[in-house]
Amino acid sequence: MQIRISRVTRGAKTYEYPQLVESVRGGNGKPTHRVVANLSAFSPIEIHNLRVAITAARDGKRLVLQPQPAPEPDPPSHTPAPKILDNLRYLDLAVLHEIWNHWGLSDLLAELLPARATEVAASAVVAALVLQRCVAPGSKLFATEWFPRTALPELLAIDPAAFNNTRLHRVLDDLDDATAALMRRLPRRYHDTDGPCCSLFLDVTDTWFIGHGPALAARGKTKEGIVQRKIGIVLLCNERGYPLRWEVISGSCADAPAMTAMFKSIAGLSWVGTAPVVCDRAMGRTAQIRDMAATGLRFVTALTVTEFGAYSQRIPHQVFAPHLCALPPAGDPAARDRAIAAATGIAAAAGLEKVEDDLFVIDLGIIERAVDGPSHPSATAGAPAEAMRRCREIHEAVVDGRFPSYAAAGLALGMSQSLTQKYGSLHRLPEDVQREIVDGKADARTLAELIAIAKLRGKEEQRTAFQGLLKMPPATARPRSAATVSTIDKPAEPAHLKVRAALYFNPQRFVDQRLRAALHLAQIQTFLDELNDSLAAPRSRHDRDSLAAAIDRRLRSLDLLEVYRVNLHERTVADRTRYSVDLTRDNVEWARRRRYDGFSVVVAHPDLTLSAVELCRLYRAKDIVEKDFRAIKGLVELRPIHHHTDAKVRAHVTLCMLALLLERTLAWRLKGQHSAPAALEIFEPCRLNRLAAGRNAILHVLTATTPKQNTLLAALDMTHLADGCEVNDRLRRPR
Repeated sequence: MQIRISRVTRGAKTYEYPQLVESVRGGNGKPTHRVVANLSAFSPIEIHNLRVAITAARDGKRLVLQPQPAPEPDPPSHTPAPKILDNLRYLDLAVLHEIWNHWGLSDLLAELLPARATEVAASAVVAALVLQRCVAPGSKLFATEWFPRTALPELLAIDPAAFNNTRLHRVLDDLDDATAALMRRLPRRYHDTDGPCCSLFLDVTDTWFIGHGPALAARGKTKEGIVQRKIGIVLLCNERGYPLRWEVISGSCADAPAMTAMFKSIAGLSWVGTAPVVCDRAMGRTAQIRDMAATGLRFVTALTVTEFGAYSQRIPHQVFAPHLCALPPAGDPAARDRAIAAATGIAAAAGLEKVEDDLFVIDLGIIERAVDGPSHPSATAGAPAEAMRRCREIHEAVVDGRFPSYAAAGLALGMSQSLTQKYGSLHRLPEDVQREIVDGKADARTLAELIAIAKLRGKEEQRTAFQGLLKMPPATARPRSAATVSTIDKPAEPAHLKVRAALYFNPQRFVDQRLRAALHLAQIQTFLDELNDSLAAPRSRHDRDSLAAAIDRRLRSLDLLEVYRVNLHERTVADRTRYSVDLTRDNVEWARRRRYDGFSVVVAHPDLTLSAVELCRLYRAKDIVEKDFRAIKGLVELRPIHHHTDAKVRAHVTLCMLALLLERTLAWRLKGQHSAPAALEIFEPCRLNRLAAGRNAILHVLTATTPKQNTLLAALDMTHLADGCEVNDRLRRPR
């Protein structure tokens, strides 16, 4: 045995921990040390005596103890036992704070947020709000009450009194202005840490408001079918779920235009490279596919059912037609399993390659078809849109470090210095305004008008001026020459769209779709029976118009208006007109609607070199972004939100995206041991206690960690967060 001094360096400090160790032989046969006891509680003289005793025992020598003078007794003391001043939430926040530091977000935000003469860094306030999003979501007002009850004042060195609503509002405004720059910088951080993106995933969700909501909010049906004032959120993330781009859009904006705008905004950016961008079937119509192909990005999506026939006649739906009515009883799991097994057998017999129990694939190869309209942007696109695209391309090239200056980047793109300066000035416009210009909404305006708006100081002032410019009548256009007119007015030749395609069939989805369809038919029959019972009642007051309206509403709610023919019968009973209704189902239309149950057709950029199986699996991996939205809405409770200005809402969404980054990073590091929410729940009971220890001295003492907590900390390489000595040395209490 021997005494060993273990030294650990954290930042600029080095900590020493004496340990009693003994030599043992490890599993590989090599000698190693086993820790017998930690001696941190021993005084230096006790450690010295122990070391001498061990040396004497090893050498077979005798020890002579020198008598020590008896210490004088301490005078009687009536000092009370130490009192716990605070019991603070600690370990879950400390783990998230370590991940925050791993990404260097404080330094990044310090560069992007405006510097102010204040004792509290804006980046630290953002960190506190993001961590609250992860573990205790609530409104920004609740954050001021929650913050002092945690160890965040120690971890972030913020006086709780300085964490007030005025500061939070100011920081949220600053964060909104810095979000565009933050989104440009994050991909590079991911690349430097994890390498280039393998794939990207794009989707749209919505969120609703308590109260009126901001100007962007529009009344409509949410994804859950609730009519509320809502906004939309577009999210682009990588294969690990790390957020790359996000945008808050009007609640009245449809999914397809929103995703198309995101495609255009990332086209040509260096970090995208050749990574495929996967999006759901909202982009599965030919018009959207053509728009995606025009960007040059390697897209992956699934066709809408109405487009199947236009791309392939090789879908073997006929073999399932006889099974249209062979459905198990609702609520019978065993019967459902038998139906799935039957569908599986039919799929195998039809020649589909079985990959998994829920995945049968056919390679459709390269498909080329004629489409109306150009398959690429017109060469005569509006000058403002082209200028904005060039501006963003130049800025991205400089940010990525490919060129040392804007002038060098412009020169490489074949532009003069003066033109580069003109285009570069547009970068001062807010990100949402830039995207509207790229989408062509300002093509009727002049470049000079946009540059004048870019010279305005405030972002809101620029937004207001831009919206006012769009409402102004455009200047009179110059008459086109005869040559130009004749060229433009010629009928365009049909363009050709080429895509890589694969078909897959899911037996479980097939059975569930058929069951849901049968349920809808049963609901219509129940509605019809109840309606006729009501009409037969003596006090029935229905007339022909009210009956037609009620039937129309019910059929329309289940999208069955074209499936049924309504027959309204009337007769006279005791001088009163009585009605009855029957519905005749169009079996041909019903079979047509059911023919593609269970099938999906995945289409992609023709240059995407993936097998049919890989293509289908990549499309099905889009669930990652849908899980991200669930994480945002669940873990950080995005909905409903209480902010009532567009800027505050955009900042709130940015906080949620940063919280998503921390949650996804935690889940990735745990490698399936636990989900991020489960891990945070395990860490939560470990508290930091502040004790009064003498004259104005404060001692920090941790709740003893559990074996589960220790195991997770070891997996995350964060065991130092539960080291009482180190925690007591590094924490500060700025109260």
